[in-house]
Amino acid sequence: MNLSKISYKIASWSLILVGIGHTITTLLSSPTAVQKEFIVKMQNFSVDIFGSQTNIYSLHLGFSLMMGLLLFGYGLLSLQILKTQQNPTFSVLVLNILITLMAVIISQLLFFIIPVLFTSVAMIGFITALITKKNYT
Repeated sequence: MNLSKISYKIASWSLILVGIGHTITTLLSSPTAVQKEFIVKMQNFSVDIFGSQTNIYSLHLGFSLMMGLLLFGYGLLSLQILKTQQNPTFSVLVLNILITLMAVIISQLLFFIIPVLFTSVAMIGFITALITKKNYT
């Protein structure tokens, strides 16, 4: 297996792992007493979105679970592309680089070290795959 495929797989698995880790953390973490107070406040803060009544906590939890699912799915989809095409196209690699670059920037601005590391590994892996790819389809 060549360096381009190895780095592409590492990048894809990095997205899968951060997606799984994020989802597990969201579902299994135990909030502190202070966090529980904020959760209650968030649950009591109702919002109307396009005629649907919800609360800030439901939105927060839903977006968090959706983020984990989409990271997992994007990584899995990237692996599937490698499996079916043998070599990802130039446009797939560039798209993956742009998406993971944005993920790195968002992670650095708003999150902590773990998402920064995993999204950075993914971005570097996709960049390496692009640079070391021998022929483009």
